[in-house]
Amino acid sequence: MRLHRIRLRDFRGVHDREVTLAERGVTVLQGDNEVGKTSTVAALDLLFDAADSSRRAEIRAAQPSGVDAGPEVEAEVSTGPYRFVYRKRWLRRPRTELTVLAPSSEQLTGAEAHARVSAILDETMDRVLWRGLRVEQHTAVGQADLGGQDALTRALDRAASGAVGAASSPRPDPSVDDGLVERAVEELRRYRTPGGRATGELRLAEVRRSAAEAEHERCRTALEAVERDVAVRDRLDADVATVRARRRAHAAEVAELEDRWSGLQSRLREVETARSRAVLARERADSARERRASRDALVAALGADADVVTRAAEALAAHEGEHAAARDERDARRAADTAARNEAGAARRRADDAARAVSAARDRAELADLADRLQRAEVARTGLAAAGRVLAATALDADDLAGLEDLARDLVRAEAARDAAAARLELTAPAGLTVLVDGTEVTLGAGETRTLPVAGSRALSVPGVLDVRVRPGLDEAGRDDAVRERQQALAERCEELGVAGVEDARVARREADDAERRAEEHRAALARELAGHGDATALRAAHDAIRDRLGEDIPEGDADVPALRTAADAARDAADQAARAADEAAAACRAAEDAVRDADTRAAVLAERAADARHAHARRAEELRAARAAEADADLADAEGERLARARDAEREHEALAAALADDDPDTVEARVVNARAVDERLGGEAVRLEREHAETTGRLQAAGLEGWHDQEAAAAAELEVAVREHDAVARRSAAAQRLHDTLARHRERVRRSYVAPFRAQVERLARIVFGSSLSLEIDEDLRITHRTLDGTTVAFGALSSGAQEQLGLCARLACAALVDPADGVPVVIDDALGHTDPERLARLGAVFTAATAADGAAQVIVLTCTPERYHGIGAATVVPLAPSRRPGEHAREREAPAAVVEDTPARTPGTVVDLPRAPRAG
Repeated sequence: MRLHRIRLRDFRGVHDREVTLAERGVTVLQGDNEVGKTSTVAALDLLFDAADSSRRAEIRAAQPSGVDAGPEVEAEVSTGPYRFVYRKRWLRRPRTELTVLAPSSEQLTGAEAHARVSAILDETMDRVLWRGLRVEQHTAVGQADLGGQDALTRALDRAASGAVGAASSPRPDPSVDDGLVERAVEELRRYRTPGGRATGELRLAEVRRSAAEAEHERCRTALEAVERDVAVRDRLDADVATVRARRRAHAAEVAELEDRWSGLQSRLREVETARSRAVLARERADSARERRASRDALVAALGADADVVTRAAEALAAHEGEHAAARDERDARRAADTAARNEAGAARRRADDAARAVSAARDRAELADLADRLQRAEVARTGLAAAGRVLAATALDADDLAGLEDLARDLVRAEAARDAAAARLELTAPAGLTVLVDGTEVTLGAGETRTLPVAGSRALSVPGVLDVRVRPGLDEAGRDDAVRERQQALAERCEELGVAGVEDARVARREADDAERRAEEHRAALARELAGHGDATALRAAHDAIRDRLGEDIPEGDADVPALRTAADAARDAADQAARAADEAAAACRAAEDAVRDADTRAAVLAERAADARHAHARRAEELRAARAAEADADLADAEGERLARARDAEREHEALAAALADDDPDTVEARVVNARAVDERLGGEAVRLEREHAETTGRLQAAGLEGWHDQEAAAAAELEVAVREHDAVARRSAAAQRLHDTLARHRERVRRSYVAPFRAQVERLARIVFGSSLSLEIDEDLRITHRTLDGTTVAFGALSSGAQEQLGLCARLACAALVDPADGVPVVIDDALGHTDPERLARLGAVFTAATAADGAAQVIVLTCTPERYHGIGAATVVPLAPSRRPGEHAREREAPAAVVEDTPARTPGTVVDLPRAPRAG
């Protein structure tokens, strides 16, 4: 598969952008975060996998916020013999459009277009390889799962057999010829899918057998239903005759019970009439009794009201004394409360005066302390500035001194090595003699011996007698050069640091250390003096604030703060005690006020109760007088007795009639009549039901006779027999194809080990560009790197650093892309990887990209990054800068000129990006 161009509209933060990609080699899409790099790859996944009706979370997340538009993706793709343009929009006015450009023109829309693209990709592209050769953002590169990829397997088959630059590789077993395996797979696919489900002839045979079994079962079930209906109709004939006979016999019993019940109903009405007369008489007797009881209650209530009037008057008279005493107590408490408040105010003023005296004394003491701290802070600041000047004048730090000392030690070791290995020149003078050694006079006494090391070229001269030049061997000359190099390095470093020598540097460093120690002491002293104030300005401000608060009249000498504080505490305690006394007097005053109010309320309540009692007694007396005028007490008693006698006579008459009726048991007769009627109704309903079922059964039998189920069952049995024979034959062929495929697969698995060699060779070829020529790899049969050997050291892949793992993982993906046939290949997509790789290996990885994509049919590699410097080392890369694609009105230039509709797509070259403005929406 090759990606030619991708266009996004209203997709996440991208308004309208089209990117054209190089068909082979490396294309680098570079841009800042959130310009839509990762969205390009995510859009491809949604374009290929999600129908336009889908509303899953990834699609909803792709919709731009605040815009009433659906995300839209368009891509031009080549895969196998096909080249097509595929466009899809979701959520808002969803649509799918497909234009197939090759090998023949096609135009489809909607679900047909989605299904056609899925079929093309399934036919021509290894989707698992497409996923395996991608590196997602924020995920470790790691190893790709390449072991079961069909496209890579075919490529390794060719490589292992010597078809692709692997002449030295052994050929696989001829019995496992790739064409034979493919034909075996093709034969097996006639019967079963890769998942093992039946298809083709086997599926048709299974469908036919299942249909024949279902038809035979349907006919057999229908015949059994006809036989059951015949038996049911015979049973229904007998049941209908039985129910009709029972109903005729039951009719005589119902008529007899109806006659008895008619005679009892008239007597029941007589008993009910007698009961109504008895109830009415009893109600009248109760009414007369209630009127007499009400008269008695009215007389008793009148007496009770008189007692209430007497008690209310006595209570009101008794309360007058308590009321006067409460008013006197209130007046006394008011006077005491006023005196206590005056005393509390005076005590509080005395306490405030004492507190101000204590505060002034504390301010004077704090002012003196702040003045001392200001003076000490000034001393510390002066010392800190002096130490800072010393430190500023010293450019030599501890690391510089350590470096000088290391150089001096190297010089001493070089001189010692030179002197230890140098030749010795011994001079012995039999008589006093003066010689010149390297131009310097050396005087030798008689018999004196002088030994000179020959560390370099030496010139020895006896004036007027002999000139001798001694040159050291090659080893001695090299040591002397080493000494001069170290001397020069030490001198240059001393010159850089501005010191005469190592000892001078040590003295300067000691002076700097002393200055730094003094600076630290002054800094600590300054921090101690400024503690709580931040800086000297704040300390000075605090000093001036206290001075302003005290004013110009600052008394001399120290005030006795403890004595003032004791006096202030005593004044505050006295004020608190006076305040408590005032609070107690106020509480007592409020209690007295409450007591007076309670007494007033109590007097008003008692007066109101006395008036109410008098009024109630008067109303009750008038009510009794009116009642006696209407009906005397004696007349009420006579009416009660008369009506009670009448009620007893009516009740005795009702009881006699009811007893006579109970002997004939009317309840039993009524229950038997109701039951007999229900039985007759039930028998009638059962007869109707049986007749209906009889008619339905007869109708089903007539319909079954027209269907000819016996003939249909015979034909279904014959069809089932043929279908079973055909299915068994196809199943045997399917089993043979399966066995052939399994056998070939087993043999093919034996030669899969030969696949590892060409894959390992390709990966090692690329990885040695990064790690060096000593690298070798161990790769298992699943094409996963298990160990790396570098400079003779073998390390498991999982124990390597993150950087080494991502470098090898990238090399494996690029090796796979280089091996796979261009017709089977898919783009390698790398989204912001190589974050753990150092600059040196990043530069080498650029050569890896170039080497992997150098062939004529090179793979397509797409790199997305916000850090372009990681991929500057790719020599053959096509770089596409991405800028934000915003909607009209989102940046300044769109305020200067309105967006216009793009009618003609501008000419594009591989590796270009075009931001297309959209016309303003209507309204």
